Amino acid sequence: MAASDELLSQADALDAQAAGLPEEDQRAAALRRQAADLRVEALGQRPYPVLICSACFRMTGWLGAEGACATDTRRSATSNDWSVGDRRARPVAQPATLLRRMRRGLGVSTSRDRAKEWMTKVDPDATGPVAPEEGWGIEWPVKAELPAPEGPDLIVTFDVQSYRFEDGSWRECDVTPGGKPRRLVPREFAASLAIDALAEAWNDFEAEVAAHNARVWATERARRDGTDQINRERSAAYESERGTSEILG
Repeated sequence: MAASDELLSQADALDAQAAGLPEEDQRAAALRRQAADLRVEALGQRPYPVLICSACFRMTGWLGAEGACATDTRRSATSNDWSVGDRRARPVAQPATLLRRMRRGLGVSTSRDRAKEWMTKVDPDATGPVAPEEGWGIEWPVKAELPAPEGPDLIVTFDVQSYRFEDGSWRECDVTPGGKPRRLVPREFAASLAIDALAEAWNDFEAEVAAHNARVWATERARRDGTDQINRERSAAYESERGTSEILG
């Protein structure tokens, strides 16, 4: 097991201990802080800020005056009657030709259309099946810019949107069977951060999501390979028994 994986396992264990304590227990906060410190260590030195929120103990690239991430700072402001709308990051719509949009609307698509749509989100046999597969789900990285809950800056936010392949196209859904990726790379940064640092953070986040999808597919592929092997063995046993019966008959 890699050193970073060992640190993350230790962090998960500390969080599990904290979850067994009352929320107001100071020991729970101390355990979550220790877990956060281990995750910072696992991520290592990065060209972008890697900070810890004092409220949720998640890693972030932006902290408010009270030491909380943008999400918790905004939540605190909202609880004090500061009105905000739905500011979650939204995925950018995938471009499609007029003909493809018409086909989608009519529920008609060619095998070539399906393959093109499939490969907009799947790296075949790396993050999903080789061929388009109805019902297959995948997690996809998205980003947006939102007003900072404090000050004049903007906050660049990273998020994950779940998609399911249905009727030849990717459609948003609440969650996929593989669940959401482990949160490690910070998901909030000041838009004024150096462009190179923001680009590195986005690359790391995309890699984190892709690695999650790859793990989900590897597990499913192993399950399918095992099922195929069992079916082959059963078929071979059946053929052997039938051959023996014919000889004896």
